Amino acid sequence: MPYIVKPINRNQAVINTLDSMVEWDSIARVIDCFVDHIDLKEMGFEKTEPSFEGRPCYDPQSMLKLYLYGYRNNIRSSRKLEAACVTNIEVMWMLGGLRPDFRTISDFRKDNADNLKEVFKEFLKRVTVDLETGYVSIDGSKFKAWNGKDSNFTIMKLDDRIKWLEDHTQEYLRLIEEADKEEEAASGTLTREELEAKLKEAEERLEKYRSYRELMEKENHTQISLTDADARLMKNKNGMDVSYNVQTAVDSETHLIMDYLATNQATDHGLIAPTAESIKQEAGDRIIEAVADKGYEQAEDMVSCLEKGIIPNVILPDGQDTYELEIEYEEAGELNTAGTNAEELKRCIHAGVVPEAYADVIEGMEVAEVRRKVSDGPEQKVESPYGTEEEMKNRAGEGYFVRDPERDLVYCPGGEILRRKSIKKNGATRYANRQACKGCPYRDKCVNGKGNTNWKETDFGKDSLEKKAKWWKPEEAENSEEETEKPGKKNQKKAKYHFEKKKVVRFKLRPDREKMNQRMCISEHPFGTIKRAMGAACFLLKGKQKVGGEFALMAMGYNLSRACNMFSFEELMALVAA
Repeated sequence: MPYIVKPINRNQAVINTLDSMVEWDSIARVIDCFVDHIDLKEMGFEKTEPSFEGRPCYDPQSMLKLYLYGYRNNIRSSRKLEAACVTNIEVMWMLGGLRPDFRTISDFRKDNADNLKEVFKEFLKRVTVDLETGYVSIDGSKFKAWNGKDSNFTIMKLDDRIKWLEDHTQEYLRLIEEADKEEEAASGTLTREELEAKLKEAEERLEKYRSYRELMEKENHTQISLTDADARLMKNKNGMDVSYNVQTAVDSETHLIMDYLATNQATDHGLIAPTAESIKQEAGDRIIEAVADKGYEQAEDMVSCLEKGIIPNVILPDGQDTYELEIEYEEAGELNTAGTNAEELKRCIHAGVVPEAYADVIEGMEVAEVRRKVSDGPEQKVESPYGTEEEMKNRAGEGYFVRDPERDLVYCPGGEILRRKSIKKNGATRYANRQACKGCPYRDKCVNGKGNTNWKETDFGKDSLEKKAKWWKPEEAENSEEETEKPGKKNQKKAKYHFEKKKVVRFKLRPDREKMNQRMCISEHPFGTIKRAMGAACFLLKGKQKVGGEFALMAMGYNLSRACNMFSFEELMALVAA
């Protein structure tokens, strides 16, 4: 039996059109219709009007069509898009046979990164014009940045590399000195010229790393990325990677991405209000609700949401039914408790009155009087009593943890440097150095293993300069019995302060458990679609500003797919052409 399909003769002439080769309900037709019916000049795109001099440029409408189609179909790089202009029939149909080179394609995305979000918002406005929307579910996900881990340095990583290179330079100097004493180097060893080359290379790297560390200490940075300066080392499900933390707000009814926010913040704390703020502005005086997981728990952020007209339903810790919040009391005149605009809501809350819009979520509101510590003057910078770094190290060797307030680090009795790890809620700074504790001779005595940690963590208040090591014994260091008093306290002036009575408003926020239970079903799958189906798990652009523009293309690709499932082809074409 012959095969079912008999191929046509390749040399036979065929009369055909590009339009007849594209399916009638292709998503390429939706993209083409949408871009043709929007005003790119009003959105701020460049080269919307051709110039009369120089080589003619490509129409930005054609370039935008190419990118929207590419991000929807896992064709993101400029070189792959250049190839698609020749091999992909739908792309050839949209562009009318135009073949821009990869540099032109790349420059369009880079130069118009700020305007791509306007395209995202315009498409969303058109497809949701007749739809009823619900509350938004906010969640974040890490997207790999265009910056490898080898090009990212934390200050502790620099400390380790500098120490390693200093040891190696000393070893190279010793070997060069030995080579000078001998007429010929022993068989199998490096020659003097090779040693000098390695020494020069080590010294250059050492100088480079020292400059990085000096810059980080001067600018008070905890890490630095060489390729993409805005990217940060973050923890994700696969370990640590240099990434961006992208927040999305997904509608509970349509499952469309309503807005997004590209950040380089490693955690989600305090990101509900910034992510939902734009949605609230478009909603006007209508109260909106947001749902988020436990990682967003922050009292200040919840209060900020309530002041703006956003109800934050943050998943509660186990065994807890409400969040206890506190804000400053502000006396107000006549209040409109029925008002839903942000100004009226804020006035009511700070006056200790529950607005009608929050009657189901706020309870137990009361005005209380508390005592607060108030400083009598400007905060003075604490200065170390030791003049040099060597003096601090010597003092640490006597059994003390000594803080250098200028460089924001701590010298430990083991001769290592502890760097700032975090800022505690009480204002104290926690210092640690996991790598240094591994080879420390005092590790068994110093590390107590609390909290399942195998390294030392020590906390310092803003006015504290020294802490005696509890495990230190007098016989382990000379003069330890003589120096019992901390010299740092002799000339240290205590900050003057007094207590004042202030009124505060205390209340309980009760989130909606039913909405919280649906959070995962709303927020998770858009990220899965973008990262897996669309193949966009990493960014191709550098810098937070451009990364925000690139995610607009990712979110637009997802919303296109979602809209195709929500409407018939005819309905969607009518909406995007409106």
